[in-house]
Amino acid sequence: MTEAWMGLLVQLRKRYTKLSEVYDLTVQMGEALDRNDQTSFTMLLAMRQEPVLTLQEIEKNIRRIDKDNAPEQRQRWDALQKGAPPQDASEEMVKKQMEQNRRLIDRLLPLDQRISCVLKAKNG
Repeated sequence: MTEAWMGLLVQLRKRYTKLSEVYDLTVQMGEALDRNDQTSFTMLLAMRQEPVLTLQEIEKNIRRIDKDNAPEQRQRWDALQKGAPPQDASEEMVKKQMEQNRRLIDRLLPLDQRISCVLKAKNG
């Protein structure tokens, strides 16, 4: 595995870890809303801020790594993001991590949207 692919893979795994934290806190926020527990909800919302900010830093790191890559590597990264099949074992590992991250995001978004709708209805 090249250093560039390894750098991307490390950042993608960090992204998954932080997405997992955001997901867990979001589930707890939904449960607090269901109980009408505003104190817990507010505390969980504040706790969720740290992993969200860390995710923003991880995104910057991924963009920096991509920018510093050789043109061929950047083309392959772009292709993988657009759904191209991996061409070697390194790309396969990166692609699998990207897919794992996407599945978690797909589980997170509906929860986040439900919380937003409930909050809008309450603050109507």
